[in-house]
Amino acid sequence: MKSTTQNRLADFSSVIERCSGMLPPTVYQKIYEVGQRGGMIVEIGTALGAGTVALALGLKDSGLPGHVYTFDPMLGGPRRQISAADDRVAHIQDSLAHYGVLDRVTIIPRALTDGIALLPTDQEVNVLMIDADGRIDRDLILLKDRLSADCQLIIDDVDDQVRVRGSGARYFVDSKMRLSFLLVGFLQRANVISTGHQIKDTYFGAWLGDPNAVLSPSPVLDVYRDMIFQHASRDHFKQWRSDVIWRLGERFPKAIGSLRKMYRQRQFGMPA
Repeated sequence: MKSTTQNRLADFSSVIERCSGMLPPTVYQKIYEVGQRGGMIVEIGTALGAGTVALALGLKDSGLPGHVYTFDPMLGGPRRQISAADDRVAHIQDSLAHYGVLDRVTIIPRALTDGIALLPTDQEVNVLMIDADGRIDRDLILLKDRLSADCQLIIDDVDDQVRVRGSGARYFVDSKMRLSFLLVGFLQRANVISTGHQIKDTYFGAWLGDPNAVLSPSPVLDVYRDMIFQHASRDHFKQWRSDVIWRLGERFPKAIGSLRKMYRQRQFGMPA
């Protein structure tokens, strides 16, 4: 693999800006480094393409053959400032072209369950990045026969927390991060994936074995049962802030996009 000593951290500040990325530059830097393995790279959960760009830049700089296939139904999710699926795809393509990697990426605007048949059948998956709905078990089972023996794994939103949003007497409980946390821990203990390491909420590791050995209904249900009764912080200021941001996002998505930009500048030390 062609070596590259250039540190792209500064570049990833611009990727975060252009693609509404919500991860720190150090995480995109690591995603870029994993992308340098080359070969077939599969991303599940495109959002607006920040991770896609990082993977494709790594592939490009490696000098190795390969291609990135990214799956996302392009509906809903936190990036409501671009609501139409066709507009999202066009926005991502513009970003890929801006960074000179459009020819290295195929965007599949479907969930993996609906679009897996579009993957080439004569290649193994060298890198798998999962950032969808927390159903890591489903995605691994779908791809298990396609993963190389040392396939590198990236799994985002791995943290033991539950997010609660209230509206009147109703509450929306977002357990994706805790679900990912429980499943990653379960798969590590079962030696299906490596211990790996984490940068903030993103796991980096490797594929070790067949998930069918442990992902039978009984043990998986035990993991899901751990999620049923949960306690979430009732910090009233944070709850009020979350509710206000969510409601404003529904009415003024572009304004919330600007607020996200200000948050990234402050959180990640990016220039204004």
